[in-house]
Amino acid sequence: MLTSVEAIAVFMEYHVYAVWDFMTLLKALQRGLTCVDIPWTPRGNADTRYLINEIVVGEESDVNRHGVRMSHFEMYRQAMLGLGASTSSIDTFLAGIQEGRTVSDALHAAQAPEASQRFVAATMDVVTNGSLHEIASVFTFGREDVIPTMFLGMLDHIPTDDATVFDDLRYYLQRHIDVDGDHHGPLALSMVEQLVGNDDEKYVQALAAARTALLNRIALWDAVSEIL
Repeated sequence: MLTSVEAIAVFMEYHVYAVWDFMTLLKALQRGLTCVDIPWTPRGNADTRYLINEIVVGEESDVNRHGVRMSHFEMYRQAMLGLGASTSSIDTFLAGIQEGRTVSDALHAAQAPEASQRFVAATMDVVTNGSLHEIASVFTFGREDVIPTMFLGMLDHIPTDDATVFDDLRYYLQRHIDVDGDHHGPLALSMVEQLVGNDDEKYVQALAAARTALLNRIALWDAVSEIL
C-alpha cells in the first residue's frame, strides 16, 4: 500500500511512535544491564554490557546522510519532514515527556493515533513490568531481528518519480538494513542467549514476550492499512 508520498507520510506518522519507544526499550536494557548510577560500580556480565552499549552507540549517535551526528529517531523525524509528513503530534508528545508528563498523558495530549497509543502502551508495560530477558526478547525479535527484512520490502515499493523527497527516508531505511542486519541483530541475539541461558522457564517467557510484540506490530500495521 505504500505506493505514494501521501501513503508513506501517513505510515510514518503512526510508525514514528514505534521508532521512539524502540529507544525506550534500548534504554531500559542499558539501565538494567549496565551501571548508569553515580557513583559507578561494575554491574552484570561484561560481555552483556558490551553488547548493549555497542547497540546504544549506534542507535543514539549515528550519522545522517550528511555526516551529522544524530539518533536514528532524529533521522526518522528528519525523513518525515523531507516528504511532508506531519511531526506535530510526535513533537507535542516529546515536549510533554520533557515537561514531566506520564507517557499515557503525553500521548493523549498529543492526540497520537489510537493504534500508536496502544502500541506504545504495550511497550511501556514490558519496560515497566517485564524481566530483563523479556525486554531483551521484545527488543530482539520484535524489533532488531525483523526490521531489516521489513525495511527491504519498503525500499522495493518506494516511488521513484519524486525521488528527492525520499532521500532521507532511503538513507534511514538502508542504514537500518545495514546496521541491524549485519551488526546489531547478531549482537541482540547474543544478548538474549546470555540472559536466557539454559533456564527453560525464561525461554518460555521470552518466547511469549516476542510473540506478543509481533502481534502488537501486526495490529499497528492493520490500523495503518485501514486508514490507507
